[in-house]
Amino acid sequence: MRSPVRRQPSETAEELHARLSTRVAALEDRVRRLEARLRAASPRPVATPRSTSGRAAEPSKPESRRARPRCPGCTLELPPGRRGESCVWCGFVFSAVTRRRPARKKR
Repeated sequence: MRSPVRRQPSETAEELHARLSTRVAALEDRVRRLEARLRAASPRPVATPRSTSGRAAEPSKPESRRARPRCPGCTLELPPGRRGESCVWCGFVFSAVTRRRPARKKR
C-alpha cells in the first residue's frame, strides 16, 4: 500500500546539473592525469646511435610536450596524424562544433 504523502524530489534540476557537472569535470581531470602517467610510464627506445668514431651521436631535438588534441565528444586524445571527419573512438563528427582557439599564454 502506498503512503498518502507524496515523495518530494530530493534535488532541483539546477542542483542535479551542478552536482553532475562537478563529477564530470573531476572525471575528465582524472582521465587527463592517467593519460599523462601512461605516457610517462611507456617505454621509449633508449638506443644511442654511435657514429663511426665510436662516440655517441649528439642527441636529437627534445620531444615536444604539447598537449595532444582531444575529441570534444569523448575527451580522449586523438591519435597522431591527419585528423579525419569524425573521432576514431566515439564517432563524434567534428564539423558539429566550431574549432576552439588555443589558450593565450599568461605573462
